[in-house]
Amino acid sequence: MSSTTSFTKAPVNEDAPMSVHSVRVLGTSITRKSFLDTLTQGLFTPQTTSDVFKEAQDIATKLDHHDVFDEIKVYLDTNQNLKDTVDVTIQLKEKSRGLVKTAFCTGDNEVHVIGSVLSRNLFGGAETFDTSFSFGNRTLAAGEAVLSTPLNGSPYLTLSGFVNGAIKDHSLINPYKEESQTKGLRVKIQSLYGENEISYALTQRDITAYPTASSTIREQSGANTKSSVYHSFVHDTRNHKTLPTEGHYLGLFQEWAGVGSKGDSNFIKHEIFGQTHRTLVNKGVGTDAVRVSLSLSGKAGLLASLDNNKVNLSDRLYLGGPLSLRGFKSGGIGARNGNDALGGNVYWAVGASMISTIPGSAHLPIKLHAFANAGNMSQWQRGEEMNKTIEDLSREPRVSIGLGLIFHHEVARIETNFTIPLRFRTGDVIDSGFGFGVGINFL
Repeated sequence: MSSTTSFTKAPVNEDAPMSVHSVRVLGTSITRKSFLDTLTQGLFTPQTTSDVFKEAQDIATKLDHHDVFDEIKVYLDTNQNLKDTVDVTIQLKEKSRGLVKTAFCTGDNEVHVIGSVLSRNLFGGAETFDTSFSFGNRTLAAGEAVLSTPLNGSPYLTLSGFVNGAIKDHSLINPYKEESQTKGLRVKIQSLYGENEISYALTQRDITAYPTASSTIREQSGANTKSSVYHSFVHDTRNHKTLPTEGHYLGLFQEWAGVGSKGDSNFIKHEIFGQTHRTLVNKGVGTDAVRVSLSLSGKAGLLASLDNNKVNLSDRLYLGGPLSLRGFKSGGIGARNGNDALGGNVYWAVGASMISTIPGSAHLPIKLHAFANAGNMSQWQRGEEMNKTIEDLSREPRVSIGLGLIFHHEVARIETNFTIPLRFRTGDVIDSGFGFGVGINFL
């Protein structure tokens, strides 16, 4: 249940001098006084009426973002004994400490069910302890425990420690199963520009090749260790996650494996993903409404081994899929060993989509979809001339076009399309004709 925040003030001259004489917080039995003092100490700094109101509103917003209060009410009362001062009263109603929830989630052509138990305000400072379990078609089983705490009382800066384990079936791209156990630390920073996340993770992995696997996969079977630092930055102004009609998205993702000279992996990986969405036609109401939007998307990636050793299959870059470069199988572009995808070291892909309501059925959560996709993938090794790689990436790009339907759901984008690959290379695994895709990441 979301919290309710109210802010009450009497009509006053906002340019008049004002300062805060006292602050009282009522209605708490779990939350620590020291935590609340840290949050409210900024109230004593403003010296004008408008600044006092602004600071009080900012504190109410921060309390709401901590997600440990059902109600937040802020009152400013004139102090009768001191001129140009007010007394601030913050009335809070705490949420219950425990929460059990289940969710239906999606990934790249993956569907899984998650159950979690959340303990919040664990030590009275908006700390949380979250344990979750999930089961799905690609992540067969997974479990995670995360302990998080805000730093310096800020809801926009949190530190987390986590441990997790998973069993994943990679047969959508390659015939092998991977079991992993990970432990690490994570820092999240939220700002007006977006969300940054920096984490360190130590992962133990065990790969088991299926009987149909190629020699490349069988060679990588067995245990391996990865010591990595991750960074991501996400700026998202889209009006919807799965079927946006306005706004844009920018995601930057980096990984450095081999930190502290630990583990069997030593590489740097960069990926960038961007989208922009705009409504072109919006007229009419009800079932006869006509709404047409244009979506432009692009992504690119670069993977560089730092010791010239082969990068593990689970860490390589792959291209193709029903929500990616449509018209090609998942991982269907790039080098192969028999039926198995070897991925690549550098890629780019772009997409353009026109999405429209169905005539006479604008109220339905189903939209018409026309699209064109293009992209390429190449092999590149550190020390090689980049000009040769750029030339290969620009030569004979893979291209596909198609028509289809998008089912609009809150948790997933579900597409059924008829796709025609127009350009491809020898060795590519194409997926022409009717196809089906589900996920939240789309080109």
